[in-house]
Amino acid sequence: MSNKKIELDDYPDEVFATEEAFLKRFRRLEGDELAIHKRRIANSRGEKKNRVTIYLDSDIIFKFKETAEKENIGYQTLINDALRQLVDNGSKETEKQSLKDELLSDKKFLRNLKSALAA
Repeated sequence: MSNKKIELDDYPDEVFATEEAFLKRFRRLEGDELAIHKRRIANSRGEKKNRVTIYLDSDIIFKFKETAEKENIGYQTLINDALRQLVDNGSKETEKQSLKDELLSDKKFLRNLKSALAA
């Protein structure tokens, strides 16, 4: 796929000859077609997705579909975002706990903290 910027002059004149020809060439993408193009763009940027099959409770899927319809995005995208948030928060909690453990095992830090609290 080329990243060359296309100028209006690059199109043949017949594209602009009639409204029908123009709309055929520059129509608005919607629905599945829009989703396909978004996936292609994401894949070209290196944001690779993997197909998996999992079983989820029906009420969970229903809630995600309901929310997705209100927000006008795909329910699978919402599920992915929810999982990403969970993973990101989990790694932050792990980092916090690691820092706490490190500080609690640092005797010099604990002595300084005790002195600061006593003052």
